[in-house]
Amino acid sequence: MYSQVHKAIGLLFVAILFCLSAHESLASSHRAVCRLAARSPSAAQSLPFRGQPVNVSASPGDSRSPSLAVSDDTVHVVWEESSRVYHRFWDGSTWSSSRCVAVGEQPSVATDVSGWAHVVFVNEFGGNYEIYHCRWNGASWSLPRNVSNTSGVSSAPRLDIALDGTIHVVWADNTPGYSVIYHAYWNGTYWINEPIPNALGGAPAVAVSVDGLVHIVWQDRDALDAPYEVYYSRWTGSAWSLPEDLSDTVTEQSIIPSVAVGQGGQAHVVWQEKVGGQYTIYYTWGVVGYWSVPERLSESEAEAYLPSVAVNKGFTVYIGWDEGTLALYRHKGVDDANWSQCTPVMDDPMGVTGLQLAMNGAGQFHAAWAQRVASGNWDVFYQNLAYKLLVPLVLRGHLR
Repeated sequence: MYSQVHKAIGLLFVAILFCLSAHESLASSHRAVCRLAARSPSAAQSLPFRGQPVNVSASPGDSRSPSLAVSDDTVHVVWEESSRVYHRFWDGSTWSSSRCVAVGEQPSVATDVSGWAHVVFVNEFGGNYEIYHCRWNGASWSLPRNVSNTSGVSSAPRLDIALDGTIHVVWADNTPGYSVIYHAYWNGTYWINEPIPNALGGAPAVAVSVDGLVHIVWQDRDALDAPYEVYYSRWTGSAWSLPEDLSDTVTEQSIIPSVAVGQGGQAHVVWQEKVGGQYTIYYTWGVVGYWSVPERLSESEAEAYLPSVAVNKGFTVYIGWDEGTLALYRHKGVDDANWSQCTPVMDDPMGVTGLQLAMNGAGQFHAAWAQRVASGNWDVFYQNLAYKLLVPLVLRGHLR
């Protein structure tokens, strides 16, 4: 009996060592891919996430600019193709067919508390570029409604939706003769829009916190020959806070910001910053008047582009970006001191771009991106990024 117990303990110890070895081997492979992706071309590959990548556009045309929104088990992906906006959704068991939403480009999608999807996009009508909105009712899309309705060129729209159903949209607009950031919201009857005070520039992004506050980031510069900086402002429903320079790099470009808000009300902001002649990814978090020191997240020698940020139930921050042939992300708990190692989502020498991250209410992690396929065109892909359970070999014995 004594020897049999010791034998069982020994087998259990071997199994534990196997698990630890497998985990460290996977982590080491992640680190190696992050360091060597730009130098080691290989066939397209993804890590053992739950489910395989799904080609949601799967068309002979170039599909670009994916946007992603999730609600419970439903996933919505929209993209731009041949000057039209397309949409597919996953209802928890099957994918819908691809459907054209409207003529337009630069789409952005979000879901409301009922799970319905809303899309904003740019379209030219009557010789002017305007921002339009469509709503999905579960069976069809509404007719486009003009959100911006300005005399200037409106571009780069983004939207988010408050818990009370209020839709908030931001975009860049040159109606005054120079580019400014506009904000609009739907009051249930019509759109109300106005330029954000002291917010000049372009490439805006928006996130609405659980308390209904609207958080905006964008890029701007002090002079035509000055580098861009990343700015932030917050709307309480009656007033905007003064813009704050988050990047604060006098000699380097800081562009294309993205923002998400945790349950504690802190804004998490990422952007693309040029350092030593190459673009890298930087991150900061904070509230009005207080921000952490920006920190660099991309580590490899490859240039990093188009960052995306998502927050898991307010406790874990996920940052994603692409490096030309590699899409990857890192994550960190809001109370943790260190970031995870970078984790590849897709590695393809033909090209990967535009990684978008999203979380649903259950904290499940999702991603969409554009990828060049064998035929040479670009398609949009989606993947659920929950890890598969890796079960080690179990050696069975019998105790008598």
